[in-house]
Amino acid sequence: MRMDENAQAQTLACGRAVARDFLRSAAFLLLACVGFGLLVALYYTPLAPRMNALGLRLYLLRPLHTGAALGWIYFAGMAMAHRWLFEHMAAGQAPTLLRQVAFRARVQRWLWLGSALVAAVAYASGHTTGREYLEYPPWLALPILAGWLLFALNFAQVTRFRLGELPVHAWMWGTSAVLFVIAFVEAHVWLLDWLLARPVRDLAIQWKAMGSLVGSFNLLVYGSVAWLGTRLCGDDRYARSPTAYALFLIGILNSFTNYGHHTYHLPQGETMKWVSFAVSMSEIVIFAKVAWDCTGLGRRWATRGRYPLVVALLVATTTWTCLQLALALLISIPPLNVYVHGTLAIVAHSMGTLIGIDTMAMLAVGLWLTHELSGENQAASARGLVAVVALNVGLLILWCSLLWVGLGAGIRMTSTGVLPWIGAYPGWLGSMLLAAGALIAAGIASLAWPMLRRRRDSP
Repeated sequence: MRMDENAQAQTLACGRAVARDFLRSAAFLLLACVGFGLLVALYYTPLAPRMNALGLRLYLLRPLHTGAALGWIYFAGMAMAHRWLFEHMAAGQAPTLLRQVAFRARVQRWLWLGSALVAAVAYASGHTTGREYLEYPPWLALPILAGWLLFALNFAQVTRFRLGELPVHAWMWGTSAVLFVIAFVEAHVWLLDWLLARPVRDLAIQWKAMGSLVGSFNLLVYGSVAWLGTRLCGDDRYARSPTAYALFLIGILNSFTNYGHHTYHLPQGETMKWVSFAVSMSEIVIFAKVAWDCTGLGRRWATRGRYPLVVALLVATTTWTCLQLALALLISIPPLNVYVHGTLAIVAHSMGTLIGIDTMAMLAVGLWLTHELSGENQAASARGLVAVVALNVGLLILWCSLLWVGLGAGIRMTSTGVLPWIGAYPGWLGSMLLAAGALIAAGIASLAWPMLRRRRDSP
């Protein structure tokens, strides 16, 4: 049964409301992430002892920083995915489904917000597991997983998994729904005693699970950007093209195996290492496509239309994707991996990806969700473009500084066999990180502010 016009308008308005609720939560977590990141940067300055004296220890600040960063991406991805679900529902679903989907989406958001708050309190009181990215109390995995299962149920009920009728961005979101559950459960296998007695296997499984979890939120980002592209150009033919599906399949394959470049140093079977290497090298195809896309960035900017700020962020995302893929391919080569593993060069890779690709892409998505009906205000867009420039300059300083210091430390490590202590880093590093952080914080704060404001749309 198809909806009448009033029911369609109600469904679309509800979808925008749900999306903006997720988006406000995402923007708050993004600002928190930046704030904690600035505090972490102080540990590369002479102020580190003062930070410890104040109780702002690195083991507390780091999980707050990384947890807020992951939360920002997942909440923002949920905003766009639900916005599409409601539009898909308005195109032909029965109106009785509206309240169920909206209710589950709101319960999911509150489950995740509650989990984030409890995790932050646990960190502040010194209760952490010590597991990278999983520092929260283990029982918090239950509400986090329950919230994700509510999203998976919404996706399954609205799309009925009629995959042959769905564009590539729906495939990305649907795959993310499945991949997250598998990887999240696998990431908590360490709670079993038999695995704790096998530290090498434990470390390998942890890296594999976290690599797949990163793949799940990457799929949220890629799906969001893919649908945004169809809305900006008014044409979804590329989202249904063989090229889009081929790139999607390469990305899926990498999500399951390319964690291997983090475990080259473990005494594992050589077959797994070769598979990881070969699959990582398949990203050359994606690199070639992105590099080709970079040649058309001028044409993309020329067609910016009603959303110049959104397009500017997408142009920056494409550029950083090209740079990061080149770096990822290089550090996946075992002889080169030796020089960067365990150094700040890996931090440069992760920060460059999270900020340059994921954050800029989701900022573009968030600003489009905020202004999709009215378009961008000309004065606000001019200020926003300054913020985009500041954000990219800050990220470039951060990326180059971490790469330079990390590569130098890696060279010394291979020649001496000892990883340099944090105090051995050059004195200029802290100043550069703070300067970069200030530019990044200023840019992000300006861009995220419109997402925090509450507004109502008339259907």
